[in-house]
Amino acid sequence: MIKVFNADDHPILRKGVTDLLVQTDDIEWLGSAGDGQESLVKIRALKPDIAILDIEMPHYTGLDVARILIDEKVDTKFILLTLFKDESFFKSALAMGIMGYLLKESSENEIIDCIRSVHSGRPYVNPSLTYLLIKAESNSTLDKLSDKEVNILKLIARQKTSAEIGDMLFISPKTVTNHRNNISKKLDLDGKQNALLKWAMENKNLLVN
Repeated sequence: MIKVFNADDHPILRKGVTDLLVQTDDIEWLGSAGDGQESLVKIRALKPDIAILDIEMPHYTGLDVARILIDEKVDTKFILLTLFKDESFFKSALAMGIMGYLLKESSENEIIDCIRSVHSGRPYVNPSLTYLLIKAESNSTLDKLSDKEVNILKLIARQKTSAEIGDMLFISPKTVTNHRNNISKKLDLDGKQNALLKWAMENKNLLVN
């Protein structure tokens, strides 16, 4: 059985999730809370396998609760539930190692799938938030590159040659070639011909300012 706790400051939404948990055969509902402070106290006492937390709650947000308890090295895994497709919350959750991220518009099946996935150690992100996950991963990839290398990558995506890039950036074609080699290494691209061009073309959307 997966032991689950849930918290939401909206009574109707909290009851909806609670009823779903109670009705699911492989889940044991341990309790719920209406704010962040109560969540902290109860999660520490009940030690659930999974805690589903509304992000926007009084006293402490769901993100605050998760951060505090993760710092305390509790065994509980966290799923954040929100009304909003907020990129900053999403990035913070990923950075903290939170494995589940759901919108309140999620279907009952999506909520249960998320609980089972996170419990088994697999991250789960609401399907309509996948674009944020891709964006976060892409930002992490581009963080490996210098500003000049990112600029060169943008020009490669526009199918500019090394000579053309050199003219535009006032550097020699040889210097551009060196930059291209360094970019390829940082992106873990193999030595296949046009591998960097192919990557740049396939990831054009990541290179938009």
